[in-house]
Amino acid sequence: MDFFKYAIVDIGANSVRMIIYDIDPKTGEFFTVDSVRNMMGLAAYKEAGALTPDGAGKLTAIIRDYLARANSYPCDKFSAFATASLRGLSNSAQFIASIKRKFGVDIDIISGEDEAAYDFDAIRYRFGREVFPRGVVIDMGGGSTEMIEFENERATSLVSMNLGCVMLGKKFISDIKRSPFPNEAESEDIINYTKKTLSQNESFRAKGESIYLIGGTGRAIAKLHAVMNGVNVKNFDGYTFSAHDIKSIRDFAEKDVRDGAPIIRKLLSDRITTILPGIIAYEQIFAFLGSKLATVSACGVREGYLLRFINQSFSQRSQEF
Repeated sequence: MDFFKYAIVDIGANSVRMIIYDIDPKTGEFFTVDSVRNMMGLAAYKEAGALTPDGAGKLTAIIRDYLARANSYPCDKFSAFATASLRGLSNSAQFIASIKRKFGVDIDIISGEDEAAYDFDAIRYRFGREVFPRGVVIDMGGGSTEMIEFENERATSLVSMNLGCVMLGKKFISDIKRSPFPNEAESEDIINYTKKTLSQNESFRAKGESIYLIGGTGRAIAKLHAVMNGVNVKNFDGYTFSAHDIKSIRDFAEKDVRDGAPIIRKLLSDRITTILPGIIAYEQIFAFLGSKLATVSACGVREGYLLRFINQSFSQRSQEF
């Protein structure tokens, strides 16, 4: 069978990841062939609303290496997109032009609304008829959080908030390089900021009894939940837990921090500075939405971006969820 190989690079505030997919042109089905991730922490390379020269150099090198890896297959198409990581930066256009000039690669900066739409398409593709009649999809990234209210498999409302696990740590943890976990006062600041941000989206209040979590923070929370309950899980895609357990998860994580964070450092070594801000924010989000049941999805914005390409270029099969 002749598959169409498509490499997609997702430039996030916390990590830069490339996934290579095989697409069946006849059916629209797709499969992951390769995946590589660089925990660059792009949010740390922003000053005065611009990407620093060091950040631009590091990101350029990553894209160059990913392009070489994709060409080794070879891939039929190579795309890159960015979310809050580059969105709104004063020099993002110059950086994008530089990448285009050097490698012939266009970087697509997607809006928060498009990101949310891609997220919902991915959830519908992943869970299909299994989705609850109504609920909310949440995608917490490094720089923003998207929420999509849905009913009967259709999105009814969506919002992108300036609320991300990397952003919260950078904004509220005073000496994050030396002490990566928030103290009590800093945790309270994160709580107040999250509450204030959520209050600007009152239409979502009490609308998320059933929720789907997209992104690394959601998966990290699920991992802590499993460890806390002594459950051995290899694949967290589809992992479901009671939303009321979020307080216990936060207590478990904070106790681990007081003990020197052995569990977090072993289990979530790439999320040392982001896990507690993420948990604290999610606790407020769950309360705001009135959440009862949370389900983790491995599919997210990348798969939604891929589905849009498939539906435009190949079969419409992927729309028939």
